[in-house]
Amino acid sequence: MKKIIVGGGRAGREQAVQLPESVIIELNPGKREKLSELAGVEVIIGDGSDEELLKRVGLEGVEAFISLTGNDDVNYRAATIAKKHGIHKIIVRVEDPEDRERFQKLGIEYIMFPTKIVANLIGDLVRFGAGASSTPFEKIFVPILNKDTVEKAFKEALFVASVARAEVTAVSSVDIDRREMESRAMEMGVPLTILLEEENLMDIIKKHLHYSGYVIIDHVKERLYHPDCIIIDHEERGILDKLFKRSVVLKLIKCASCPVLVARTYGYYERVLALLDSSDTSESVGKHAVQIAHLCGADMYLLILEVVPGELIDGIKKMAEKGNVRITEKWIEGNPMIEVVKEVKSGDYELVVVPRRGTGVIRSDMIRKIVNDAPCSVLTVV
Repeated sequence: MKKIIVGGGRAGREQAVQLPESVIIELNPGKREKLSELAGVEVIIGDGSDEELLKRVGLEGVEAFISLTGNDDVNYRAATIAKKHGIHKIIVRVEDPEDRERFQKLGIEYIMFPTKIVANLIGDLVRFGAGASSTPFEKIFVPILNKDTVEKAFKEALFVASVARAEVTAVSSVDIDRREMESRAMEMGVPLTILLEEENLMDIIKKHLHYSGYVIIDHVKERLYHPDCIIIDHEERGILDKLFKRSVVLKLIKCASCPVLVARTYGYYERVLALLDSSDTSESVGKHAVQIAHLCGADMYLLILEVVPGELIDGIKKMAEKGNVRITEKWIEGNPMIEVVKEVKSGDYELVVVPRRGTGVIRSDMIRKIVNDAPCSVLTVV
């Protein structure tokens, strides 16, 4: 389905690469040539906040309307027109955080704040200095399972690393275009190391299917590299895989000693959901969620499944307040499995943070279902 992108700057170009069947509307005719190099992207020169132009482009059946110009007024007018014509998914870049309210009153749910991200970064540098910070990850590892991983998990790793000021290490086979990976990392200012294997990593894993998680980790440990986060593609599992409970991702989560992020968002997070119960892991869940929300300038939601110690919630709220993170509490009523999965699958979040193992109301079967079926990225923490 068609996606309309208003603004053909760097952000707009990058978004068009990720989204097939895109239409870019750019005011500056000087950018036409560079934009026309994007395969499968239609380029229209004009004002993306002009209703007549947008009607000529076609607003019926549009899957997503994305306004990424550096002008909040232009983005507001464009979003207003999209809303008027019944487009459900509207994503807007907002430079001034004080403009949040008028976009929310318009009913825009997906709002990005690049200025807030930069302000939080500078605040961290002032408070903690260059040598220390509140970042959750410093070393991110990505196993390149196939060429799709470059467009999925690796891309998400670069987004996370760019705000966390982390380095990325990838294990890749020789048939993957490492120059493209290096170029993308350089554009986003992310230090990148690529460790090459002569054989495709997924082929290696399939040979050791019963120990798939260990195979990935062993390849890293052999080089004396110990990451504090692993980012991996989500799996499209077949019937036999489900029947015989074969899952590279779930086995990796089970045996890894660090958080594992299952990538599905491929961009910055705007809304982060943290699942809390009375288990000991809840403090780590809350801490990671706050740190990531802080780095991305995101809102955070606490989904509380049972009565938890008041000091736990108070501690998370204090971290959120210190990190300039807006936090909202939600309490589960009814069957936890049904209600939690329903909330996770609502499409309202870009990231869900859960414990790696279920020891309380959040059981292992609930975690498996979230990891397998969530429409967004899932971070499992220890």
